[in-house]
Amino acid sequence: MQVNEIISWWWFYINEISWQLLIAVTAYLCVCIFLYSILKKVSHGAWQLPGPPARILLVTAHPDDEVMFFGPLVYWVTRSKASEIYLLCLSSGGDRRRKEELWSCAKILGIPEDNVTIVMSTELPDDPNVQWPTEIVAECILHHVETYKINAVVTFDKHGISRHKNHISLYFAIAALCIEKKVPYYCKLYVLESVNIIRKYVQLLDLPISLLTASYWYLMTYDQKKIIRNAMTAHKSQYVWFRKLYMIFSRYTFINTFQEVSALDLELDLQFEDE
Repeated sequence: MQVNEIISWWWFYINEISWQLLIAVTAYLCVCIFLYSILKKVSHGAWQLPGPPARILLVTAHPDDEVMFFGPLVYWVTRSKASEIYLLCLSSGGDRRRKEELWSCAKILGIPEDNVTIVMSTELPDDPNVQWPTEIVAECILHHVETYKINAVVTFDKHGISRHKNHISLYFAIAALCIEKKVPYYCKLYVLESVNIIRKYVQLLDLPISLLTASYWYLMTYDQKKIIRNAMTAHKSQYVWFRKLYMIFSRYTFINTFQEVSALDLELDLQFEDE
């Protein structure tokens, strides 16, 4: 085969693949836009946490977690007449200013100030390399569940969005409560799903995958996103340039997807990890 024929063949092959990729990408984009245009016009109640729970406890590690990662959930729950949300933040973020910022953010989001609790303990430092003591975190969560008769606890999954050990500590705490059967019968546990770095920053393009893989989800329109972006500005000490970009591009400011935690799933998961 002559050189010209080989080049011609390769050019034809590359051109054909390029067109197929272009068609596939265009089709996928159309699906994303179609789904979004439909979903923003209909009620999402059927896909949100079942019940709905009368009292939801959102457990976070730092001030700003509630808006950076759980914005869609908080937006819809605070606007629901059927549910009341409580916020338990396990650290002050290493700076006393951040307590005031959290209360300001909660006010914008619609969380009553009396429903916000910030724990300040030297045993729970704001450090991505520190795993918090499971017993202390679990006891704090259980105390809130029993005090306020919480029907649903929501926190991070075992990957903690960015593998932040403070975030992951919250998962291990609810896992311990679940396995040890300390969770009251009237309360269920849910975790926010972590996604890979590509899905994390494609927002609308992640919509079909999220809907197909998640048990429960909360979706915001781009108009509604302005509210949580405004709430994030209350965290003045944290609202630097890269977090501004995060609030624009992150899918966690667009959609939250959740899975329920059960003792059986946890035991199987731990067994798999041991092997």
